[in-house]
Amino acid sequence: MARKIAESIYLIHECNGRPNLEERYETEEPDWYVGGESVNTCQNAYLLLGEETLLFDTLSPANTEHVLSELEAVLDGRELDYLVVSHPEAPHAGNALAILDEHPEARLIAPDYGTEHDLYHLGSADVMGVGDGIDLGDLHVEFVEPEFVDHRIHLWMYEHTTETLFTVDWLGTVHMGSECRQFVDELAQPVTTHRLAAFHNKALFWFEYADLGRVEAAIERIIADHAPSMLAPAHGFVVREDTDEYMRKMNDVVATIRGADSIDGDDW
Repeated sequence: MARKIAESIYLIHECNGRPNLEERYETEEPDWYVGGESVNTCQNAYLLLGEETLLFDTLSPANTEHVLSELEAVLDGRELDYLVVSHPEAPHAGNALAILDEHPEARLIAPDYGTEHDLYHLGSADVMGVGDGIDLGDLHVEFVEPEFVDHRIHLWMYEHTTETLFTVDWLGTVHMGSECRQFVDELAQPVTTHRLAAFHNKALFWFEYADLGRVEAAIERIIADHAPSMLAPAHGFVVREDTDEYMRKMNDVVATIRGADSIDGDDW
């Protein structure tokens, strides 16, 4: 079931099991893991309900019926006005065509980076870039420069009324089955460097070669430019408190990835 994360913003969530990690954690017992729990990563899409409506990302094709039913339930008879894909990759854009079949009135928005969208059958999308925005009435979204990405065709999004930053692949983490759809402030177990590194070592593998000073500077730039009150990643927990502290954890995560011989993400 979709979960309300702020006034007029809903989380639509899917879990992906990682049995190799579960088997490993039963032996190694990391400081956040409770024995016997399933271990998962997730895909998140976010539905914004202003005077107009916007869906940011689509979940993966394995969960087409799930995202369509969640949309129908939350929209409750309203039309979907905008469908925005952060980047043309299956977990983010894989249900775009299915959603447009159900909501042909929606305007498809993709990042303004060349013609590569044709490869993903998104060539009909309107493109927007950094600094562009969409006024939804009570909510206003702006597309912002992504500091940490898995490839160049990429946009982050910021919603000004709720001060929510949608960080796409950055700030993802593994979670236990009992933690699905929870927020960071609701968790019984902490989001440790280990947890975050297990995800980022796989999803943003280039962190192994990153300059730690530049990473720290980029995080401070995000804080200065956006001062988000809430963080809404595509593969992690929604963060509603202490967002600056949470983002700064990534300095230790990158240092861990750079210094380790292996990280759990190698087992995916």
